[in-house]
Parts: sequence; structure tokens; C-alpha cells
Amino acid sequence: MSSAPWDPRSEALNALRTIAADPQYGAEALSSAPMMTNLLKDMLPDAPRESSVLVAASEAGVAGMLQGNVSQGMDVATASRLAAGTFENQTALTPDACNWAVGILASALRLDAVRAASPPSPGPAYDTPRPGGGDQRTVAPGPGPAPPAWVTPAPPSRSGSGGPDRLGLTVTVLTAVAAILIVWACALPDLHVSGGTGRTSFSVFNSGGAGQLWFAVEPVGVAVIAVLAALVVAANRSARLRLLATGVLFGFGIQTILLFAGYEFYARSPDRTGPAGAVGILGGIVLLVAALIAAASRRVPAAVTSGSVSG
Repeated sequence: MSSAPWDPRSEALNALRTIAADPQYGAEALSSAPMMTNLLKDMLPDAPRESSVLVAASEAGVAGMLQGNVSQGMDVATASRLAAGTFENQTALTPDACNWAVGILASALRLDAVRAASPPSPGPAYDTPRPGGGDQRTVAPGPGPAPPAWVTPAPPSRSGSGGPDRLGLTVTVLTAVAAILIVWACALPDLHVSGGTGRTSFSVFNSGGAGQLWFAVEPVGVAVIAVLAALVVAANRSARLRLLATGVLFGFGIQTILLFAGYEFYARSPDRTGPAGAVGILGGIVLLVAALIAAASRRVPAAVTSGSVSG
């Protein structure tokens, strides 16, 4: 019975391309077993088989072997065969596993786009005299072998797409706008009192009672923590941290809407509410929008930066 296919949804390939393209990690990370262990734990939580083989390949220095051979003028197909043979000899992995790992590492490093195997130009047949008489015909070499099927051609890069960076920037900008709206709502009047000779308007920052400024700690704290959560999403490093930060934005968005809804709807005639409630509710809605974009960006790094690749 044939074994299960390797990386059927190209998640491992996309993860490697994301790591290699990341300026913080780069191609060097593909040859670091500790770094690959940490990164793949977050990026491939549902593919332990592929992750373990790739960590073994990083420990064996497969990426460095490929880059070194190709930089010396060797075509990708030959460099891949040599690296797969060395990798197999150093481990107890099957040839299928070694060939798969070498193939996606070559594709993640874009080596197939740098130096594909090219057949040598055919030369004329020529005759070499055989010692003792007679002729020996020597024929010019034919075309070189085609690259193996497991070396996936690199798709053309799409400059300017900026998928994960653009989404992370959008989340950060929206969260900053929401934070400004929340703090502004605390400064705006939330209640206008009719009649009397005393004060006629109150706000969260200026409620008029001793110690009541503590009520401003909650919305201001929400604004500050939400911005920090957005920066975590924009940093785009750990899947768990991004998930946690997205949950924070969701929770704070709902909490902010409910908080300022209380300011907006609690006044009774002849008193009337000020603009603080509406501005605060708007800030909460903007936070929810930022959270939705952050949730959508969780699977974008691999898909957008690398494109769709057949398994």
C-alpha cells in the first residue's frame, strides 16, 4: 500500500517560502534545526510528519548543500539528487521522504528559478582514431536529465502584493483610530443636565465627583492594550500570539460598545446624553472591524506570499 502523500495542501512549502522571504529569518533559518523546530511548531501544527522531516533536513544542512552546489554552477536537478543522497545516508529516513524534503527546500530557496537544468548545445559527431587501426565513433552528449517531479517550479513573484504586511498595517491603523475615538469619547460630554444653577454637563474625564476619574482607567486601558494587541498582529511571528491578540481585539470591541451604550441610553428626560456615547460606540465598532481583519490575516502569510502551489 502506498504511503500518504507529502504535504498535500502545500502548507509546508508555503511555510518554508515564508520563512526564507522573511527578513528576520531568511534562508539561513532553513539550516537551523532549533529555529525550524520553533517556527514549524507554530506554522505547521497539523503536519508533524512533514515538520519532523524538515527539521532533520535543517540539521543535516540540506539547504546549505543545495545553495553551495548551485552557486558553483551545478543545475538544480543534479544538486537535488546529490543532496537527497547525502541526506538519506545521514538519516534513517526513506528515499521518498528525503527526495520530498530536498525538493521543497530547493523550491523554497527559489533555486529552480535561479538555475534550472539546461541541456548542453549539441555538438557534431566526430571520429577518434582507435589504436591499432580502425575508427571509434564518439557522439556528443544528449540533453541533460529533466528536473525531478518533486522539484516544484517557483511561481512568479508578485511585487507589491504586500499581503501580510498590508493587512497587519491595516489592523494597526484601525486600532489606533479606535483608540483615539475611545479616548476622545472620554473627554466629550456624556450627559447634559437641564435646569439648576450648577454644572450642566459631565464627561468620563470630568464627572465632578472625587475619585470618579477612576472610571476613565477602564476605557483608556482598553485603548492602550488594543494598540499593543494590534502590534502583535502586525509583527506576524507566532500563530498563538496572533490568535490571542485577535481575541483581545474582539473582546475589547464588544466591551467598548456595551460600555458606551450605557452612557448613550441611560439619560432620562429632561436630561439628555452628549456625543460621548455615540463616539465611544463607533470606536468599539472600529475595534471589531480590526479584529475581523486580524482573523482573516491568520492564514494569509503562506497563501499570499507564495501563491497557490500544487502538491
